[in-house]
Amino acid sequence: MKQHPEYDNLLQFENLNKHGSVEHFITTRNGGVSNGEFSTFNLGNFSDDNPIDIHENREILSRMWYMDIVDFIVPHQTHSSNVLVIDEDFQSMAPSDKIDALYGVDATITHLKNIFLCATTADCVPILLLDTKKDVIAAVHAGWRGIVDNIIENTVRKMNEIYQSDNSDIVAAIGPSISMKHYEIGTDVVAKLKGAGLELNGASFFNGKNNKLHINLKQIAHDKLVNLGILSEKIEKTDLCTFENTELFFSARRQSIHCGRMLSGIKLID
Repeated sequence: MKQHPEYDNLLQFENLNKHGSVEHFITTRNGGVSNGEFSTFNLGNFSDDNPIDIHENREILSRMWYMDIVDFIVPHQTHSSNVLVIDEDFQSMAPSDKIDALYGVDATITHLKNIFLCATTADCVPILLLDTKKDVIAAVHAGWRGIVDNIIENTVRKMNEIYQSDNSDIVAAIGPSISMKHYEIGTDVVAKLKGAGLELNGASFFNGKNNKLHINLKQIAHDKLVNLGILSEKIEKTDLCTFENTELFFSARRQSIHCGRMLSGIKLID
């Protein structure tokens, strides 16, 4: 992962940059107009920030890409396992109907060009996917709840079902999220993860100081992608931690849920 060549407040993945069919970004917390815990580039529509500031931040982002704000598809995420296909029918909806359709959605996929599929995060894992043969993209928001409920599997299988994607053709990028060092979980979450059949031995450690298990969400996401048949060499996983990098990222664990959100986006281009 590296800084965007034109904008110092955006990050990009090297593996996605190799493919001329897409553009993408990961925002940082810098470059916007918000204040306090939301300073400055908060792009989370459903945070407690001033809506006028959020709108201006989204306008700033859209101007970077010479696009309209409506061309950024941002679901109202609820830690669900729901995947929405952004197709011609969706694009023909009235704006209010689009808002309704995006409620409770944590992943989107499309074959349409020149629209950004986006995921908002502030510790959870953003995942961007590209089928290099079929020209299909996806954006996924994966917290522990979504991972337990198979949001990653549902997204890839929807790509298989709708677009006949071959998983060996998919390139994946796993973005900044909270690191294992800072992500301790309670026994109830451990039970749910194990109940979902997740193997945690390679993606966790027990902290004897606080008697808590710490998990590596990015590694769990990586392993799920590999289990689906996505080649490990086609997966880029950043080590950047949202909790530790206070100047770069918002973090719900560090700041409480009343904080800003980063946006991760991917679009197909002509």
